[in-house]
Amino acid sequence: MLPHLAKFLHLFPSSRTFLLIHSKCASVFQLFAIFRSAHFSLASTLPQLRWAGSPSDHEAVLYGSCSRVRHGLSFNMESLPVELVRLVYEYCDLDSVKALRLQCRLFGAVGIEFLVGEHVDVLGGTISRLHSISTHEYLKNRVESVTLNFTEVDEYTTRHASFLQHYLEEPEERNARLASSWAQYYEAKKRQTASPLFDSQPELVSESFRNLPNFKHLEVTFTKCPFHIDVLEQVFKDVPGCRKMDREQSTKNLALVASALKETSLSSLTIDRFPLETLRLPDERRRWFDCVSSSFAQLSTLNLTIDPSVLKLPAQRFKAIKGLGSLLRCATNVTNLSLTFHNYSMPKHKFIIWFDTLLEGYTFEKLSDLKLEGISCAEEDLRDFILRHASTLERLRLGGRGLAKAYEGGLGGIHLCQGTFRSLFASLRNRLPKLERVHLEGDFECVSVERPSGEAYSFRGTTDDNWKDMADEYRARWAVAATGRMMRDCVDFERYLLQGGRYPGSAAVSPAVVAPAQ
Repeated sequence: MLPHLAKFLHLFPSSRTFLLIHSKCASVFQLFAIFRSAHFSLASTLPQLRWAGSPSDHEAVLYGSCSRVRHGLSFNMESLPVELVRLVYEYCDLDSVKALRLQCRLFGAVGIEFLVGEHVDVLGGTISRLHSISTHEYLKNRVESVTLNFTEVDEYTTRHASFLQHYLEEPEERNARLASSWAQYYEAKKRQTASPLFDSQPELVSESFRNLPNFKHLEVTFTKCPFHIDVLEQVFKDVPGCRKMDREQSTKNLALVASALKETSLSSLTIDRFPLETLRLPDERRRWFDCVSSSFAQLSTLNLTIDPSVLKLPAQRFKAIKGLGSLLRCATNVTNLSLTFHNYSMPKHKFIIWFDTLLEGYTFEKLSDLKLEGISCAEEDLRDFILRHASTLERLRLGGRGLAKAYEGGLGGIHLCQGTFRSLFASLRNRLPKLERVHLEGDFECVSVERPSGEAYSFRGTTDDNWKDMADEYRARWAVAATGRMMRDCVDFERYLLQGGRYPGSAAVSPAVVAPAQ
């Protein structure tokens, strides 16, 4: 709180008078209101300002260098400068914003824009709040991005995982924490169940999307915690098995979202856990193509995480992949493309894919960022796909965390069913003129039966998907992957691709641990 105070105190005339303020409720706004009425300012030396208080009863004492009060501590809150009120609002949570808006007309007028941020979360498919925002004359202009969270909680797995995460706590403290969290969950679940199903409100969804003039980014997720409960949020982050999905209902929800996309002009679309069987049937493929053919053409960023768990037969997978390729080819202007496969039935398995079958030789003419994760493919097929975009490709990510638990190494790597990584990287070197960054993460293996090379690696992530350095706790130098291999970072491979030199891999020290593809 003190840094926030120091940021604003220079706005007032300075002198050397001493001021003592004792606040029973030391909120940022109350102190600023007193400061404004007193017309005081912090002296040039900030160290003279210090804060003392009792956290238990929220009492606080502020010492500083200030001017004398001109007319006591009585003041008209309407006279506060709008700039100061706005700055105070920026440091308030939603409950504080609502309370402050009730104090006077000025606070109500200034605070309205802080009721809704640029991003809106729609939890459990309850579209009513987003619809209300979209019909508000002012608030609808604030919204730029929306997350539709359809995730369900696997209560059995989540209960066990949450207990184990807090196992080392004192039993009384642990039991109280878990009991409180689950009570909140059941209360929130009850409210969510009482709401109409998302797919039963097509008019509200379409109207909501249509009435948001600055709506540019949409995320549809089936993997994030659907409730703001700390215990559950931590478990969802660390244990993918806590996520449950009603595939039939999810298909209906996604179909409605696809239909509503025609009302938007999105530039970014993310779908996390798209059920691939949706595109297996001709009618569904045709329906999706009709819905997204125009909206996908406007996209600059497309992130798709595919769940192929229920597709067991090769014929089913072939039809679904052809449908997926039809959708991808609609994204003619995409610059950032992420294609990820997560198999929730067998997290270590990779999905076999042929890019010639998927895209039929299509080239994304503006593609600058490419990410591929959780696939098994042939060296030649992967190389040809990457080189088709050599004239525009600037950043390449191969592999990822996959469905690894918090303590595991990445499981979303790349398997080569034909060829070797040595040959692949050597053939890409010096042929990607605009390439600036390369990142490898997860389990990389050559699983060819005809010419086994024994080449296998486990890479730990060094940057996130936005190319920001990851925290040190996720980069333990001697971490061991789930395959039993020692993990390494990809810096040497990135240097090899960008600058040349000696190939950093060695089949002799990296015995393959084959995880068959599906």
